[in-house]
Amino acid sequence: MKDIYLIFCVISLFAGVSSISISSFIYSTNKKKSLKFFIALNISFFAIQAAITLGLYSKCVEEVRPSVTFLYKILDLIGTSFSSLLGLFFIHYLFGLKITDFKKKIFISIFLLQFIGISIYFLFTIHYIFIFLIRILITLTIIYEIFIGIKNYEYITNKDLKHAIKSFILITLIFLPFIIFESYKPYIKIAQNIDFLKILALPSYFLVINIFTLIFVLRYFNTPVFIENNTLTDYFKNKYNITEKQSEIIELILEGVTYKQIAEKLFISPKTVDNHIQNIYKKLNVNSKMQLSHLIRSNEK
Repeated sequence: MKDIYLIFCVISLFAGVSSISISSFIYSTNKKKSLKFFIALNISFFAIQAAITLGLYSKCVEEVRPSVTFLYKILDLIGTSFSSLLGLFFIHYLFGLKITDFKKKIFISIFLLQFIGISIYFLFTIHYIFIFLIRILITLTIIYEIFIGIKNYEYITNKDLKHAIKSFILITLIFLPFIIFESYKPYIKIAQNIDFLKILALPSYFLVINIFTLIFVLRYFNTPVFIENNTLTDYFKNKYNITEKQSEIIELILEGVTYKQIAEKLFISPKTVDNHIQNIYKKLNVNSKMQLSHLIRSNEK
């Protein structure tokens, strides 16, 4: 069983390297903010995968070097702590959602709690309560990310992104029970000898996610940005045949300016503004400000 588990871990690592490499290559051309956090999140996942692989390797050999144990702990500490932080930022940028200062403080607090908790666990292994609480925090973070995905799903207009979000939620919901079970197995005496579920937990989840992200990156992220420094790009305007006046209106809408204020700023009547907005919605195939904001902000540099 350990050999099969190790094979899954190694395959998952190779898939992770492929996903990170292709994502980085695309980012060198299209520097989207959401893609930057996506790559960083993938690297943190890779660190967790590498830690799991080293940990399993340590159990398969008779003598383990202290450097291997140290590396395993460092990778686990960095990967686990940063994956939650980066995942929270990524899911918000992917949906074009604004991250308030309050949210940033919450996200950073979660990161610090995980980092300190795991550090204490590794330094003083008798404090199992820390790792127990950390696992609860990680589970809640994953559930929150799923909630954000479901809540904002209706505002997505891009078909590739819509399909990707649906697939991600489905994959996570399938593997989440196995991940939770494996995380809390040490605390359940009757389940401590069940080893085959390890394969269905993180190694299999990472493998499926890495294969899936390769497709996702090539289909969704492999396009130029729509907005840079709060200014619509020529690519976006040409792609959707947006006029200069419509471009001005869109940029003002994204700033949170009301229709009445737009009319005053551009010296046009409110009815003209409304006509422009209806034409914009038709060209972009959106029905609301939320959909408009998501379409553009999710492709921001």
